[in-house]
Amino acid sequence: MAALAGATNLLEQFTIPNQTLAAPPGALPERTVARVVADGAFPAVVGRTDSLLVIGMEGTPPPTTKPGFGVLVVDPQERVIGVMVYEGDPIPGAPRLGQVSVAGGSIPLIGVQVDPAKIADPRCPSLFPDSIIR
Repeated sequence: MAALAGATNLLEQFTIPNQTLAAPPGALPERTVARVVADGAFPAVVGRTDSLLVIGMEGTPPPTTKPGFGVLVVDPQERVIGVMVYEGDPIPGAPRLGQVSVAGGSIPLIGVQVDPAKIADPRCPSLFPDSIIR
């Protein structure tokens, strides 16, 4: 339940001025966590082609899940927190930062900068657990 609330809160950040990323952050980790809404978290590889990002999600969501777009989540210090994968269409007007390779296909990647405390319940496990990429 907390993961669904966090995923919803994350999308609401796109309505707040200066939260939507116009470009990827300069420093990128080699790996991050990709969470599929209403499913699990998976390790992901982070790469760059020219000016676009490529996130390679390792693992496959259930066949009933139809990934539509990914959201790169960056904290106020421009550190990558993770990627949330949603069904449906991307947020209208959000700049495309790259793509997420998932389930044998590619989906658009957009991004948001947010204080992690605004999208997570401190009493619940992390939306993007570091243990996934260790």
